[in-house]
Amino acid sequence: MTEIEDRMRPHLEAMWADRDRLVQQVTRAVTSQVPSYAVTPSSEVWIGMTRILERVAYGDPFAPPTEDDRVAAYGTGAQGARAGIAPEDLVAAVLLGAREVEADVLDRAAAAGLSAEQLLLASGLARRWAEQMAVWATQGLVGAARDHSERHVIEERLVLGLLQDAPRGVVLEQAAGLGVDPGRDWFAVVALGVADDDPAAATALRLATPGALWATVSDGAGQVELVGLVPRIPRVPDELVVGAAGPGTLFRATPMLRDAARAARVARRFGRRGASDLDALGLLVPLHEDPDLAARLTARWIAPLEAEPRHQLVATLRSWIAHDGQVELVAREFAVHANTVRNRLVRIGDILGPEWRTPPCRAEIWAALQVDE
Repeated sequence: MTEIEDRMRPHLEAMWADRDRLVQQVTRAVTSQVPSYAVTPSSEVWIGMTRILERVAYGDPFAPPTEDDRVAAYGTGAQGARAGIAPEDLVAAVLLGAREVEADVLDRAAAAGLSAEQLLLASGLARRWAEQMAVWATQGLVGAARDHSERHVIEERLVLGLLQDAPRGVVLEQAAGLGVDPGRDWFAVVALGVADDDPAAATALRLATPGALWATVSDGAGQVELVGLVPRIPRVPDELVVGAAGPGTLFRATPMLRDAARAARVARRFGRRGASDLDALGLLVPLHEDPDLAARLTARWIAPLEAEPRHQLVATLRSWIAHDGQVELVAREFAVHANTVRNRLVRIGDILGPEWRTPPCRAEIWAALQVDE
């Protein structure tokens, strides 16, 4: 982190803490000054501007734009396409929103005593960041508008065929029609609930992975899944839960897609955002796929402690596991004396038995806590 980034960070955090006021201010400015936004529901403007402000706060507008920034900007553009925003108006809105943020943050920095030279440097960096975000947002808007092109239909047919274990000859024919090398390696990805979680984020995921093959399918329970084969595991928007598998050629795509779907369902069950594969999920996979196992572990390790809620035994055990047995850190988390934590651990041992601290039992307890979370 450069000196100017370090100096501006507390003022960015202060801006984010007061974001509702700033989003209202930006929304008023955009809807009053930019033609397409004047007839757009204010909630759409609010969501789009909040997405950019979030990247300002969690990213760094005083440094070169990152891949996370690009994905966020694509999402804003995809949302603009759904709302019928003109490209030039999207550029104006992003730059206008960034200008309001810049003014707010620089005012805070000036009040804190930053020099004119530092403020000028920060302003130049922030504007270059905003200009790149505007370019990416426009690419997202244009890309989303073209999302139903003929090539997309052919891609979808190929991916759906692979989901159903299409014959090798069919795969070769469809791959040739797309100019795709069937022998190259791909990763399978499945994003769950894209219609419910954030459709703009799903579009951003598609646009952020050039060269990928995508299909949208229903899981039969009303949930929409985005299924794809990508050249590399993409940076996934935080709004999505994505399972991944691979690498492998198109002829291994069917089992890879199944593994990616399994990983996505496990990740959603346990609140994992971003991309997860079966290896990374580890013991969470059998916990999700074997309800009897999960129930037995909960009954063995958690239920007895819940019978004595007054001493927060389950919460204490969870913290103790998370802090690798460091009593002082657990005490700090609960704002109690370390001896209080030690007494609770003794009580846990009285209830669960002395073997609860052994590595095999600790592994089972960790698993039971994941189910109970």
